[in-house]
Amino acid sequence: MIRALRARNFSKRPSENTPPAKKSTTPKGIRRNRTRKTKKNITAAKFDAEQAKKKAQKSSLPVRFNVVFYGDNADVEMQDAPSTSQPTIVPVMLPRALNQPPVCEPSDEAIAAATGSSYCGQPAAFVRDELESSGPRSLQTLCSVVTQVDSAVLPKELAVVVNDLTATDYPTHMLAVYAPVPKKPENAPASWVPPRTDVKMYPVHSLFMAAHCAKLGAFPPSPIAAVESFPASDEPRTVTLPVRPLCLPSPSTFPSLLHYFYLRRPEVLFKAFFPCDFSTDFVENCMNEEEIMSLATHIGKTFNPNVILKHAKVIHGVWQNACALGAFDDGLWMAIDSAYEVIINALAIGTGNPRAVYVAKSPSPPTQA
Repeated sequence: MIRALRARNFSKRPSENTPPAKKSTTPKGIRRNRTRKTKKNITAAKFDAEQAKKKAQKSSLPVRFNVVFYGDNADVEMQDAPSTSQPTIVPVMLPRALNQPPVCEPSDEAIAAATGSSYCGQPAAFVRDELESSGPRSLQTLCSVVTQVDSAVLPKELAVVVNDLTATDYPTHMLAVYAPVPKKPENAPASWVPPRTDVKMYPVHSLFMAAHCAKLGAFPPSPIAAVESFPASDEPRTVTLPVRPLCLPSPSTFPSLLHYFYLRRPEVLFKAFFPCDFSTDFVENCMNEEEIMSLATHIGKTFNPNVILKHAKVIHGVWQNACALGAFDDGLWMAIDSAYEVIINALAIGTGNPRAVYVAKSPSPPTQA
């Protein structure tokens, strides 16, 4: 089991542990300038992220693009293109920003169910920080798990093989991830039946999921959670895990989000969000406008708009899943916001209308000469 959480004495209100400030003798104008510099130096990334989000949310209208599709390459979620061998210009509309829903944190009940007796009421943010050091090792164990479902009916528990011989912290549950069943079309024939539901199985540690997902609810008990630590083994070990069904808007993008829960590094998401490599400077300053436009220009001039749209779909899918699960990690949303800003600008550049993003507020964007 993941190491016990250590209690920490802290105050929820910063003023309780802060000594009273001394009256400054610095002139008012100079003090104000120093305050601005300090704010920019200490919280530059967070401040830039908030400003960029506010700027994006001012645009209520979608961004419009004219994308050229060839044959069956019209694989775009928001718009279908005719299936022909001739190039077809298709109008595509994307939201100007992927807005974040009201923030909420996981409940104490959900975290307590995942941690057991080691939980002493610590906030979810504290739990996430404590798990960060063990995340890479736990993810390595997950990637070694092999299982097979022989029945057409989803089982309540499943035997899995853990091939990581040095693993001591085994997964506690299996998530059965699937998409919502589509509604019956209005003009569908009487013989219409919904398509077969594709279910993917993912091993997880309940504590990682509970600490990140406010809307997921408590996990059922697992026999693995009662084991403090597994000894190293000379051969793969078979364990039985409870299965929890999980309906998500975008099952295909769930692995990227799951890996972020364990690693909490934005580059984990950027590898799925972008069709190319990205610089270390972008990772460290992903909300910086110059870094965003530099990467957007490279992508827009290098890749076909069809490729860029597919990556926009990936970002949109991760955003949908984050909203559905109630994941509100600051780094997660900074990665989503910056990546979407890159991709939407890249698409504007790639379609020959680089001002499309900036005129999204206008009722009718100006026609390119």
